[in-house]
Amino acid sequence: MMARCMVLLVLLASATVTHAARWDFDVFLDGRRIGEHTFTVEQFGDERFVTSRARFDVKVLLVPVFTYRHEAQEQWHGACLQTLQSTTRVNGKHYRVDGARTGDAFHMQVNADDVSQDRTLPACVSSYAYWDLSTLAQHSHLLNTQTGAYDPVQLQRLPARAELTGPSFAISLDYDDGRWEGLSTLRDGRALEYRLRTAALANLR
Repeated sequence: MMARCMVLLVLLASATVTHAARWDFDVFLDGRRIGEHTFTVEQFGDERFVTSRARFDVKVLLVPVFTYRHEAQEQWHGACLQTLQSTTRVNGKHYRVDGARTGDAFHMQVNADDVSQDRTLPACVSSYAYWDLSTLAQHSHLLNTQTGAYDPVQLQRLPARAELTGPSFAISLDYDDGRWEGLSTLRDGRALEYRLRTAALANLR
């Protein structure tokens, strides 16, 4: 995987970013701000590089009861994920997911603390790419970049929003002329909401 990444870096060294986007969300739990989540997308022709960073802290009477740190780096070709590296800390539990498309499969190594698993998925997979509704619409399963789970989903597109449902969740996504603007869902009976603080979208060529 390292050799492949080095080759890509060399090829992209002289390339020009044709599209760049960034979304900064404030994250709320039951109406109280608990942190932030930022997504950036850079596009070089058919290649896209996506970074996701999240930081949540939940306190009760000023005492921390939940902490969450997550970072993922994704490389895409069209609507298919090519490589993935993510690290996550949930309270004291650590996760790491490394994946790459090789031939006719997407191979992953998933680590949760000291337990490691190898998993093989179909060649063309997608993560929860809320930032691109057209990509979401092309996939019947989505890859959870924290846990490595490959979830069956259904997407219903409605005016100004979309509903994404899976085995144990329902996520409402807000869009304005196809541009992602927000997210809401229930987690353990509590309302989780992403509210867009700032967004930057630019066609650079």
